[in-house]
Amino acid sequence: MKSSCNVVDQVGDMKIEGNLVPHLWYKNITFSSGKANFVAITLLADILYWYRPTFVRDESGNVVGTRTKFKGDMLQKSYQAFADTYGFTKRQVKEGIDFLVDHHLLIREFRTITTSSIVLSNVMYVQPVAENVRRVIGERCHVSELVSICRDDTLERTTACDAKEDLSQEVEGSPPVERETYTERSSESSSEIKSNQQQQSARECAVTFFKENGFGRMGSYLEEKIQGWCEKLSSCLVVEAMKKAAEQGKQYWSYVEAILMKWELKDVRDDAEAKELEIMSKKGSKGKKRTGQKTKPIRTEKLPEWFTQETSEEAAVQEQDEEFEVEKAKLMAELEEYRERVSQVVMQG
Repeated sequence: MKSSCNVVDQVGDMKIEGNLVPHLWYKNITFSSGKANFVAITLLADILYWYRPTFVRDESGNVVGTRTKFKGDMLQKSYQAFADTYGFTKRQVKEGIDFLVDHHLLIREFRTITTSSIVLSNVMYVQPVAENVRRVIGERCHVSELVSICRDDTLERTTACDAKEDLSQEVEGSPPVERETYTERSSESSSEIKSNQQQQSARECAVTFFKENGFGRMGSYLEEKIQGWCEKLSSCLVVEAMKKAAEQGKQYWSYVEAILMKWELKDVRDDAEAKELEIMSKKGSKGKKRTGQKTKPIRTEKLPEWFTQETSEEAAVQEQDEEFEVEKAKLMAELEEYRERVSQVVMQG
């Protein structure tokens, strides 16, 4: 049966599969500011696609049953798998999943998968909370109004199974197991996963130090720059640079970044090296000042010989004149005494 519009008929003939996003989500799944959380909406739509049943039909095309698009009791998918699919960063995906979990739209579990040849830690499984998802789809219900109606998330479960059977998603158009099954790469050991978690915690510490020590308001741009410097140098150095800026009363990011650039040029890798470099620079500046005072150039000119000779002759003449004046003074004193004696004799006579 055809409509009056050819384009509508053509679109109706298309077999469109994939994610469906209800319009109410852009009003119900929002930040506290009222702006839609597009990352969380995209991730929830993707997860719901995997949980929509696949219909099993007979040779006549009649529906005879349904089956899941994945094996196991929950969908297994990593942060990186979501990021690769939609072009988000891994950090954006984690924040989106956290948002859905915190607002009771999603259950998240981290499991340890044990096989005969390998142990996989922190494998992430997700599952939508169907009742709450139904509420944000069918009525004007904001996520802040939802309450928990399921068990707590981030449960850790140890499972002994066949990795290929438990971690595979055998469906039409599903991604290969190697790309999207493991929350972390299978080659990563538990120590490497723990190290990654510690690095993430350290980066969050640098961001927290910025926020709590008067460096001003932090937007996503500055937060990404701080994260970048934490990866380029280290979180300890970023915090050390901010401490140095705070001590100088210069609590703004451009000053902190100038310090970090200097340390990067000097190939400083830890806070001890940074402090040692600071001490050396202070000593160097003091040494330069002292050296400058001692070796300050004094302009001197070599006098000609004739000037030296004339000066010596003048000095000799001056010396003679001084001796003559002394003798003259003595004679004048003796003459004055003589005159006094003569005047006294005349007066007595």
